[in-house]
Amino acid sequence: MRFVRLIDRLSMYRFVLLALVVLAVYALGVAAFDSEFAYTASQLLGSLAILVVTCGVVTYACAAVVRVPPGSESWLITALILFFIFPGLTDADTGWGLVLAGAIASASKYVIAFRRRHIVNPAVAAAVICYLFAYFDVGPFLFGFWWVAAEQLMIPMIVIGLAVVWKLREWWLVGTFLVVSLVTAIYVALDVDTPVGDALELAIKSSPLLFAGAIMLTEPLTSPSTRVQSVIYAALVGFLMYWGESFEITDKYTLEFTPEIALLAGNLFAYIVARRWRRTVLTVDSVQPIGTDTYEVIASPGLRFRPGQWAQISAPRWNPTPEKQGTRRVLSLAGAPGESTRFGFTAAGDISAFKKRLIEGNVAGSKLYVDEVGGNFTLPRKLTAPTVLIAGGIGITPFRSMLADLLERGADLSKVSLIYAANGDDRLVYADVLDAVRAAGATVLTVTGGLVGAGDIAAVARPGSHYYLSGPPAMLDAIKPMLLGAEPGLRWQPWRLHTDRFIGY
Repeated sequence: MRFVRLIDRLSMYRFVLLALVVLAVYALGVAAFDSEFAYTASQLLGSLAILVVTCGVVTYACAAVVRVPPGSESWLITALILFFIFPGLTDADTGWGLVLAGAIASASKYVIAFRRRHIVNPAVAAAVICYLFAYFDVGPFLFGFWWVAAEQLMIPMIVIGLAVVWKLREWWLVGTFLVVSLVTAIYVALDVDTPVGDALELAIKSSPLLFAGAIMLTEPLTSPSTRVQSVIYAALVGFLMYWGESFEITDKYTLEFTPEIALLAGNLFAYIVARRWRRTVLTVDSVQPIGTDTYEVIASPGLRFRPGQWAQISAPRWNPTPEKQGTRRVLSLAGAPGESTRFGFTAAGDISAFKKRLIEGNVAGSKLYVDEVGGNFTLPRKLTAPTVLIAGGIGITPFRSMLADLLERGADLSKVSLIYAANGDDRLVYADVLDAVRAAGATVLTVTGGLVGAGDIAAVARPGSHYYLSGPPAMLDAIKPMLLGAEPGLRWQPWRLHTDRFIGY
């Protein structure tokens, strides 16, 4: 449990960075002791050094030009992804090709961008551009080799991939990608009269299926933010990667859907359907404490969203050194759609510079940028089944949005129950909304100084209820067995259990 809490405290980017470092160390070990591996350890170390230095230098240079702080971890993640895509260092031309790949990836965040939002995953941008120049035999550009698909790395890639998907809670996205990829590989095998077993073995052991799905497909800034769009996105990339078709452009040139081309198509789809060019600029009206270590930001104008969704908010300030925890935060929206934009957050322990500026600075009139609104943690328009909301700490935020919206619409709240747990009375927030929904017929239970217990859940559980859980992941993991004890039918009807997706980035 302590290990799980430690993982939960890591940001998504830091977790992915650590996962890639572990995979890189393992690959270097294999290269050092396996003479049949594609590259020697020295060749891999050489390529890694070139990519890390190039990505770091270009990132800091571009950040200085556009006056935004460099990402504290994203450029290292990009360098490591490129390390697994491009060949090891074997000669001078390969070295220059790696320099070009690193420079293109790092610069793409600032060049292939609209309103300072990059459109394509930087590693994908580098792989595609290098592919095109190499295809036309221009300079020392390199084709993506995707040596991460080596059979010797399959087992660690499975373990690391599962860990990343678990951390990001992207089971639908990656699961859809894997299923569509393998089904497409089977279809192609049958179409060309190839043994299905051979085709599946090739896809799993000798293609970047696992790496693309767990590491590249899940990058949040270039993937959709709602489940339906995510499923379509994953299916599109999986189908194109294993379709096996090529299109003749001229007598000399053809278009093939290599992994990087398939991922590019997916990134463009995500950019279009998510309408990410519609970046909203918020003006902060106030930042007020609403409980111990708990604050609420009220800003204008209002946003278009569904109650329960989150907003990805950024407030970049130029600084030549990267901010330890980045300049973006994903925060649940606390207001109803008709209200001013509001969101709550806690600030305990080692808080980020982002939150410090909001709390300590003179922020009235300052600007925040909403880069994206999304999430599937929402209620149906009409509540036809009993609905139980269980919140822990700041997990009350999306429920405040839902309940305020239900009040505003005059909905029947007699089927709604809320359990709200906090460490103490001084940390209970949004009492005005809770009192209003209680007066309107909802059941509201508060638990302070401890965890939600089985008796609390039994008091509100009703057959056929839909349960919505929002709070620290460790608390939610403890509550789920209690729910199954109160309502055994949830084992066979998991769609009645909804969990707010919190990944800590």
